[in-house]
Amino acid sequence: MKRRDALGRVALLMGGTLSAPTMLAFLEGCKSSTESSSAITFPFSADRKALVSEVAEIIIPKTDTPGAKDAKVGEFIEKILKDCYEAKDQESFNKGLSELEKKDFLKASPEEQTKVLKEMEAAAKDELAKAGEEKKKYTEAGKEYSDAGVPFFRLMKELTLLGYFTSEPGATQALEYVAVPGRYDGCIDLKPGQKNWAM
Repeated sequence: MKRRDALGRVALLMGGTLSAPTMLAFLEGCKSSTESSSAITFPFSADRKALVSEVAEIIIPKTDTPGAKDAKVGEFIEKILKDCYEAKDQESFNKGLSELEKKDFLKASPEEQTKVLKEMEAAAKDELAKAGEEKKKYTEAGKEYSDAGVPFFRLMKELTLLGYFTSEPGATQALEYVAVPGRYDGCIDLKPGQKNWAM
């Protein structure tokens, strides 16, 4: 399967919620080592790895199916950010991680962690709405708009979902999975409580 096909299927699975930088990162492919401009230090420190993994686990916790940590989503996010994202998106991600570190996120209670992430999610929505309005004004005035990086929580959530549902545990245990599909049935009835199909 080609990368474009896989990304298209994951985007459908996620309800088409991937941002433009995430789509571009996958459609253009990874950068070569000569063109890697990095706004974050790679590899992540042990504390940063733990922080990214913990946030991912809060987004997709372990229940009767594996969680984000089981699917090694933290490692996926680090690799994708390093190899596929522009410096502006890396910088945005770095700012978000720094903000969480200042708040001692890993030492906070689960309730406080959830509260902090909900605040970051609301801020990301506001930031995206404001950026959309500014872009419209620039376009109407015939000026070029310099896009800022994707807000931290939006990028974190996208990469968590993408990493999880393209991992083996996510695709085979959280979704309905057929290792070797048979014939194609375009219209089948879904049973109550049935999982979405893995692509």
